[in-house]
Amino acid sequence: MSPPPEHDFDVLTTTADELQLLLRSRRIDSVQIVKRYLEQIGKYNDKLRAVICVSPGVEAVARKLDGERARGRERGLLHGIPIIVKDAFNTKQSMGMSTTVGSTALLGSKVEKNARLVDALIDQGLIILGKANLTVSFMPPVLVELALNPSTQEFCGLKGVGGWSAVGGLCQSPYMAGGFIPGSKRRDESAPGGSSTGSAVGVAAGFAPLSLGTETSGSLTTPASRAALYALKLTPGAVSMEGAPSLVKAIQQTWDGISVGFVDIELWRLPPEARGDVPGYNEQSARDYSHAIELLRKSGANVVHPVYITPPEEWGVEDRTNVSDLMDDILHSQVRAGCEYYLGTLHDNELKTLQDIIDYNSSHSDKEFHEVFCPNQNGLIKAQSAHMSPEETVKNLEICKKWSATEGVDKVIAEHGVDVIVAPADSFFAGVGVGARYPLASIPFGYVDSSGRPYGLHVIAKANEEDKIIKFMGMWEKTVALRRVPDVSAL
Repeated sequence: MSPPPEHDFDVLTTTADELQLLLRSRRIDSVQIVKRYLEQIGKYNDKLRAVICVSPGVEAVARKLDGERARGRERGLLHGIPIIVKDAFNTKQSMGMSTTVGSTALLGSKVEKNARLVDALIDQGLIILGKANLTVSFMPPVLVELALNPSTQEFCGLKGVGGWSAVGGLCQSPYMAGGFIPGSKRRDESAPGGSSTGSAVGVAAGFAPLSLGTETSGSLTTPASRAALYALKLTPGAVSMEGAPSLVKAIQQTWDGISVGFVDIELWRLPPEARGDVPGYNEQSARDYSHAIELLRKSGANVVHPVYITPPEEWGVEDRTNVSDLMDDILHSQVRAGCEYYLGTLHDNELKTLQDIIDYNSSHSDKEFHEVFCPNQNGLIKAQSAHMSPEETVKNLEICKKWSATEGVDKVIAEHGVDVIVAPADSFFAGVGVGARYPLASIPFGYVDSSGRPYGLHVIAKANEEDKIIKFMGMWEKTVALRRVPDVSAL
């Protein structure tokens, strides 16, 4: 069967759904789609560093899926659509891509099988185009159940600044022409956010219509908000691909039946030490926030503003400053065991312990460190010495749950009858999703007048209520969001 005539499409704006319509109408095939994205990667990845590697057999995979479609078979709703996956998900040797987590320590190591989610994507007919860059910490997709968030299975971000890895270099925002300004804080204007940086930048820059990242506390939703994208972290333990049809059905056309709570934006701003001073941003974001609330009300949504959830820095914890410090301690206490379990599953790798990784980094400082982007490995050193007994861990997780869920999300929903709660993404609100173990999304909202940086909002619902978030996201896109595409040609 001869391929269809070449049909051009805009890689910056065409959605996966629109590509599927083109495929089903035979106006394009998956091989042509893959070639178009590879062309975009070839043009701009040297500057943006969003993709660590491309699958060498990707065109053959696309050709096979085109053949299946021609014979009347579609594996799933996204059959023949390319996706980039974060280099924290295992990909077996036959795919031609290492899983390095951004560290040269894992170059050449082999895994027996793909991550379950990667296999699920393949089974549904998606094309694994390549591996996305990330914030290095060496922490791989740990295969044991983690105390804080077992669905994400990652500890990226304990070593470098957002978006830097020894293997991939520094991932840059396609919206910030000057790139990351050395010496900036993690949440400054030029920072792309992390740790799933390449997953966000890759979609924003037109390298793929979809990507897969991971989330611990804002590591998926923060870079998405800074790339003007929609992103969703599922309820821990959720089966993602099997849930796809029900999420599609959740899309609706009106605000009828949707009730939304908005937190007080002034209570959830980042403290000055977390980000630089941006003239006019506080006033602009407050004005835009109020405008969005009124627009939703006029459009038929039931809006409650403000709803109150205690910011983490105001929730005191015995023996610690606040609940943020407690969650940080829990995280670090899980790293060593998880890392060493994962290392034990690798072939052709001599490193077996977290201390081995620390020693490797020290002896390969020319590769594993950068004087600006990754000057030390203090996070890994802290994790090596961290200890928390199982009993302490259970107790501390209950404290986090009480703050974020019992006295937070659950209380707001019970008192006000809302379906979802909205908060600024430029905040520590992602920690609410971590502590409660609830689904959390990021949605595009606006662009800072003085810099052009995108900023977004976070949306949370109770466990296994992703459908409510999806309904909100769909109506938000119809009502509020007008996304600007980045001018990648100016980079």
